[in-house]
Amino acid sequence: MIKRALVFILVIAFLVLLSIYYPKFTGEAVIDNNKYQREKCFVGRVIDGDTIVCNNQSTRLLGINTPEKKMPYYEEAKEFLQEIENKSVEVLRDKEDEDKYNRKLRYVFYENRLLNVEILQEGLATSFMLNGLKYEDKLKNAEIYAKNNEIRLWEKSKEVCADCIELLELNYTNEFFILKNNCNFDCNLSGWIVKDDANHFFKLDNLKSFENKRYDSKLKIWNDEGDRFFMRDETGKLVVFYEYEETL
Repeated sequence: MIKRALVFILVIAFLVLLSIYYPKFTGEAVIDNNKYQREKCFVGRVIDGDTIVCNNQSTRLLGINTPEKKMPYYEEAKEFLQEIENKSVEVLRDKEDEDKYNRKLRYVFYENRLLNVEILQEGLATSFMLNGLKYEDKLKNAEIYAKNNEIRLWEKSKEVCADCIELLELNYTNEFFILKNNCNFDCNLSGWIVKDDANHFFKLDNLKSFENKRYDSKLKIWNDEGDRFFMRDETGKLVVFYEYEETL
């Protein structure tokens, strides 16, 4: 009788431990991103369009990516955030507390406005790593608005060659893409760039009439689980946009 009772207790204990740790082992753990509360934070400095110093800690705005220094719209994105410099804001974390650079990952609220969403809607940022975020839908809708209305980063290039250049292939497995000039004249693409969803850049050069050209990555750039392809002219206007998701 005692032996049976001990076995029963061990089974119950095993099931309890399994219920706790099984989701972690299988990667199916559900993260409750509603359990966090807004916190007061003083913005001592704006570093750029997606990074601030808040309570003396480097803080990255969640769900967005703004242009790098010396790139078109860098200054405009930075100026957008300078509204909150030397002011108190509220910040809210999501499923992850910090990134690999030890920056806090936060939504930033000022006068009850969610600035992560506003800067997307203003076309001064593109969305970045949204999956599973609390405000995923709001961030997506803000970007869709900017894209549909061709605001700033989504404004289409008026360059003559913008209508000539076609992305024939993006091979994320073998890390290359192929561009084609469909026009009967050469295109000087000096100053044009291609970038991914993060901040990996390719500088482009001339494409002769009807030429196909392959560009190979020196590093692992294109993510297997999904990524985005942006081609911009020398003024930052959009020439080609392409995105893909992981295929099962």
